[in-house]
Amino acid sequence: MPVGLVIVSHSRDVAVGTAELAGQMAPSVAIRPAGGMDDGAVGTSFELIAAALDEADAGDGAVVLYDLGSALLTAETAVEFLEPDRQGRVRIVDAPLVEGAIAAAVAADGGADVDAVAGAAREAAAAWGGDAAAGDPAADAVPVDATRDVEIVNPLGLHARPAAEVARAVGADARVTVSREGEDPVDVASVLAVVGRAYRGGDRVTLAASGAGAIDALDRVASLIAGGFGEAGDAAPGAPAAAGPAPVSALRDGRLEAAAGSPGLAVGALTPLAGLPDALPAQDGAEPDAERARLDEAVARAAAALDGMGEFGRAHAAIVRDPALRADADAALGGGAAHAWWTAVQHAARTLGGAGDDLAAARAADVREAGAAVLEQLGEAVDRVPGDATGTVILADDLGPAEVPRLVDAGALAAVLRGGSPTAHATIVARGLGFPLVLAAGGALDDVEPGTLVVLDGQDGTVRVDPPRDEAERARVRAGEAEAEAARLREEARRPVVTADGTPVVVAANIGSVEDARAAVANGADAVGLLRTELLVLDLPEYPDEDRQAADLAAIFDVLGDRPVTVRVLDAGGDKPVATLDVGPEHNGFLGVRGLRYLMEHPDLLGTQLRAILRAADGHRVSVMAPMVTVRAEAEAFRAAVDDAAASLRDEGVAFAAPEAVGIMVEVPAAALYADQFAGVADFFSVGSNDLTSYLMAAERTEPGVASLLDPASPAVGRVLDTLCAAAAEAGIEVAVCGEMAADPDRAVELVARGVRELSMAPARIPAIKSLLREARIPPGASVH
Repeated sequence: MPVGLVIVSHSRDVAVGTAELAGQMAPSVAIRPAGGMDDGAVGTSFELIAAALDEADAGDGAVVLYDLGSALLTAETAVEFLEPDRQGRVRIVDAPLVEGAIAAAVAADGGADVDAVAGAAREAAAAWGGDAAAGDPAADAVPVDATRDVEIVNPLGLHARPAAEVARAVGADARVTVSREGEDPVDVASVLAVVGRAYRGGDRVTLAASGAGAIDALDRVASLIAGGFGEAGDAAPGAPAAAGPAPVSALRDGRLEAAAGSPGLAVGALTPLAGLPDALPAQDGAEPDAERARLDEAVARAAAALDGMGEFGRAHAAIVRDPALRADADAALGGGAAHAWWTAVQHAARTLGGAGDDLAAARAADVREAGAAVLEQLGEAVDRVPGDATGTVILADDLGPAEVPRLVDAGALAAVLRGGSPTAHATIVARGLGFPLVLAAGGALDDVEPGTLVVLDGQDGTVRVDPPRDEAERARVRAGEAEAEAARLREEARRPVVTADGTPVVVAANIGSVEDARAAVANGADAVGLLRTELLVLDLPEYPDEDRQAADLAAIFDVLGDRPVTVRVLDAGGDKPVATLDVGPEHNGFLGVRGLRYLMEHPDLLGTQLRAILRAADGHRVSVMAPMVTVRAEAEAFRAAVDDAAASLRDEGVAFAAPEAVGIMVEVPAAALYADQFAGVADFFSVGSNDLTSYLMAAERTEPGVASLLDPASPAVGRVLDTLCAAAAEAGIEVAVCGEMAADPDRAVELVARGVRELSMAPARIPAIKSLLREARIPPGASVH
């Protein structure tokens, strides 16, 4: 059994709340509260502490944390009355109650012994400005200093999501800081502090680690940064590769020239959106310990809810868990939890907004939106999105990513922001929803009367104020025509594709979340050709168990209904780091133990995931495939693992559905050139054209210096595809393509001509590719190379 914890506080509610919060981080650890007196009054009870020690210590020891000095005396007395062998298994630690409890619980959940668990609690004290217990052997053994220089490779650098991954990768037994030359280091545990530093691609930073796990933590963090967080070389869809300085916007002759955000044309009434309050009133007579417990619970609930809301939600969860944000709030708890929290949130948002970096400033809206989720849990709503915004063009300082779809649902036509950024999360969401957006308007429209008619062009970044009637009407006509064309394509996309010469083609979606699944349905996907399961685990604070994985997958399958879904098992390694797994750039790099190779080294991970997939598949049409397959033996091992998972569920009487098909990703040139080896073991091939091109051209996708070699139109790529498709046809194996090539209008028809009958792509590309294919004519026996 893991080392147990006892939480001693003068307040029963504080002890219970702290134990519950720590328990959410470490469900296998026995965490027992001992708060207040026996009758519930404020104080500490020898009997309650003794009983908690009996329950917490199952043989491997217990760590006691306390709030005030008198609690220490009571705890020491309770320990003195234990038998000598039990006394030797108990450590009483002076550490911040909540932070120390969380750090200790995580360490205990990871199997650490009692001294290491106590050390983790002390390290939490050091990270928050306290001191480890002087003279204690366990504390003296902790410092193990190490440094490492690493270059940031992803262009957007340590923005919110990568910063959150880094914070989670450190572990409870180490502390890691990051800095550039000439600046003070910041603790990577503070996501907001790291984001505020505006570390970008090409920056060289120094990592410094201390603590018992310093070397391992340094390896994990350096590996994440060197790996590019799965986004090296990528920019936001439709956005410039890097955000430049905001233009100086002014209204001249009724025309505002600002910055493009999300394309589209809209004609509507300019409607200002109220800003969020700068502060909330302080509460008279608030008791800090009780308010701390309230805030603990609100943060835990908000973070848990945000974790289940996709990529942006998980980034917001990391924000509300930020220790620096919480430290600021704790300092003001005398005014009540809501007042203290919102004061800290607004301070952090203003700090980011004034950072002098466009991307850092863009995160200010995320901080406010994430902070509002905690306020909601505290019973303080700060919602500003109107219930009815029909026909409006919204004017706001900025928007959070969750506010954009709500504005769309409320009937808003577009928005113009005084601030904003092409790389802001709200801008990315707006592009995905086709919601026109103009950025960096400054105060140019502040004097325009609310309700004034405006014409907004998100493609050009312009706003025309109170245009002549004929100009407004022409804009309405153009906007209507564009929307009608988009609606026509979406409506047509609901039908299956048959080319002009009668060749049926499945046009599928690549997805990784419930939100993606909804987009796939809305854009007329015939199927899902690639469900990236690693996207469901990348940003979680701990690796999910079978039940959590099954629930996450079932939620996606339910959205898709009866559409066929191909689920790729975990593709860890390469440019897909998973912070909760032991994945590094050397052992698990592009040419290392990644994809199925990694899962074969960790059969428990594969077995658990396959069981979860098959459980969630009950009532749905699901196939499974393995990534990074090179030889037949790997494909055979994968199929055997699928059979074993089905057999185990059958033996246990658990409801499940066997996969409709078992296939492999073809990313390795050896697999493509010797595809006939997989006859009889693989039901289908799915070509990962991005990796296949990279491996074939010996050009790493995360290295800008070789980007010109990554050309899907290369004759070498074409010949490999011809060889693969010919072997597949001979063996009766279906071929799909799920890389960027599938969504390229210049390549899609060529792929069908080669014999590919399924193209899988980002949901937004589906209507246009379906329209293209309907007009295409594929000559019999066509081959491109």
